[in-house]
Amino acid sequence: MKTETIHRCIAERSEQDLILNYLDYFNNYLTVSAFAQAYGLTPFEAIKVIGKGRDLNEKLAQAEGNA
Repeated sequence: MKTETIHRCIAERSEQDLILNYLDYFNNYLTVSAFAQAYGLTPFEAIKVIGKGRDLNEKLAQAEGNA
C-alpha cells in the first residue's frame, strides 16, 4: 500500500467524518475487514481511518472534559 494513498484516504475526510467513521466501526462492526468492505477501503486503509478517528475522538473527549 502506498503511503500517498493512505494520506489521501484520511485527507479526504473531515475530522468530524473520521470521528463518525470510528464511532460507526466501534458500535456496528465486529471486524476491521467488515468495516473496510462496507466503506470500500482496504483493511490497511480502514485501520488508519479508525485509528485517526479514535485519536480525534479521544482528543475531543478530553477537551470537553476540561471545559
